[in-house]
Amino acid sequence: MRLLLRFRCEQPLELPINYQDWLIGFIYTNISDEVYRKFVHEEGYVYRSRAYRHFAFSRIDGKYWVDREKKTITFQSPFTLLVTSPIDKFLQEFARSMLLSDQLRIGKYPVVLESFEVLPEGPEMPDHIRIRMLSPLVVYSTMTHPNGMKYTYYYHPQHVLFSSMVEANLKRRYFSVHPENPELFASPISIRPVMVTPRNKVITRFRGLIIEGWMGEYVLSGDPRFLRWAYHTCLGSKGSQGFGVFEIIR
Repeated sequence: MRLLLRFRCEQPLELPINYQDWLIGFIYTNISDEVYRKFVHEEGYVYRSRAYRHFAFSRIDGKYWVDREKKTITFQSPFTLLVTSPIDKFLQEFARSMLLSDQLRIGKYPVVLESFEVLPEGPEMPDHIRIRMLSPLVVYSTMTHPNGMKYTYYYHPQHVLFSSMVEANLKRRYFSVHPENPELFASPISIRPVMVTPRNKVITRFRGLIIEGWMGEYVLSGDPRFLRWAYHTCLGSKGSQGFGVFEIIR
């Protein structure tokens, strides 16, 4: 399920250029069920020793200006934010908490929720879709240098392993909630860049780490059950840190 939130702020909303942490704080703050909030934040849904939060969010959408010297981005009201999750309980708790809150804040700024809309999915998901990224698609591996030091390697969309890495990640996410089905597990998923240029590369600093991701348009193919799950979670890694959300354009 996807929620499109429309906000208003009495003053310009000035955020760091890399503002994901502010939105993560906003989302967790607005899950009033403490037990469930702690579960999502500290445990998540586990599959083969990996935990997944199963929520993601887009960039803020609205009129803005960037101050390169101050390293800030300032949004003018109104602005929107897309929050998505395949877990109904997550979005129900999130929406209910926002509606009951006396005052919503993004960082230090009080904001007013003008509206929220549950976006329709459509009657059925086909087995291939053309998509446009709304937040960067991140695909990476943790590797070990010959000197023993670990480092993160980020894959670009033309890398020979890019599609298989997206496939493996999406299957792990899916089977962290669903019983493992050998036949479905063996069915292929592929992603192919169709409108991606070097300008679509996005470098983000998050909690002291440099993260490399890609915007652009792709064709995603596979069993509709996997594609639907991706649509309501994300593609690639770090969805709960603000990456991998897409829209279907064909």
